[in-house]
Amino acid sequence: MGFDKISFTVDGGIARITLERPDELNAMSASMGEEIRAAVALVNADESARVCIVSGRGRAFSSGANLKTLGKEAGLADQDAVGLGGGAAFYRLFLSIRDLRVPSIAAMNGHAIGAGFCFALGADLRVAKSGSKFGMTFVKLGIHPGMAATWNLPRLIGPSRAADLLYTGRTISAEEAFQMGIVNRVAGEDFDQVVDELAGQIAASGPLAVRSLKDTLRGSFERSIGEAIEMEAERQEATFKSSDAAEGMSAILAKRKPEFTGR
Repeated sequence: MGFDKISFTVDGGIARITLERPDELNAMSASMGEEIRAAVALVNADESARVCIVSGRGRAFSSGANLKTLGKEAGLADQDAVGLGGGAAFYRLFLSIRDLRVPSIAAMNGHAIGAGFCFALGADLRVAKSGSKFGMTFVKLGIHPGMAATWNLPRLIGPSRAADLLYTGRTISAEEAFQMGIVNRVAGEDFDQVVDELAGQIAASGPLAVRSLKDTLRGSFERSIGEAIEMEAERQEATFKSSDAAEGMSAILAKRKPEFTGR
C-alpha cells in the first residue's frame, strides 16, 4: 500500500516509521493506524532490518486523538472517528508495533499525549527530547484510558506510579519520565544523534540473538524463573550454533568489529 499519513524507509539495517501529520501534531486516525500496521509487516518481511525507529514529524511525537474528530465519536461521522474514544480494533492498529520482530525505539521528538503516549509505550525503548511533555490525560476528558495504558504503564514503572499518572491525568516532563523509568534517554539538540547511536548499537549486534532476545523479554512477566531459565538455555544453545556466534567470537579474538549476517 502507499503511505500518506506516515513515511517508511529501511537503510543500513535501520527501519524508520515517521508520523506525517505535523500540522495536526501527528493526531492519530484509523487510516494512520492502518499504514503503521502495513509498515510493521514490511519490516518483518525485510531480513536486512535490525531495529525500527518510530517518530513524529514536526514539534510533536503525537497529540493523540484529534479533539474535533473525537467530538464526532457519538455519531461516528467519519471513519477516522471510529475508535478514537475507545475500541480494541483501533488500539491494535497502533500497538502493532509490539509485533515487530526487531527492537523498536520511540523517538519522542515532542509532546506525547493520551493515545500518543500509549503508542510510545508500545515500543521497546524510548528516547525523549528535553522540553517535551507526556501525559495520560484521558480522565481529564472524562473517558477511561485506552490503548493498553493500564497494562503497559504499570509493568513499566510499577502500579503506584502508574496510578498517579492515570488517576490525575497530569503531564510530566521528559526529565521526570526518565526518573520514573518511562524513557531510556533524554537528549537536547543532539536528540537525533542520540537516537541514531542507540539504533546503531542495536543494529551492530547479532540479529539472531537480538530477535530471540526480544521474544524472551516480552514474555518475562508471564513466566516463572524456572521457565525463564529453560527458555534462555534453549535460545542460547540455538544461537551458539549459528554462524553469527562464530563470527562474534572470532571478531573478539581478532580485536575487530564483527560482521553479522543473521545466519
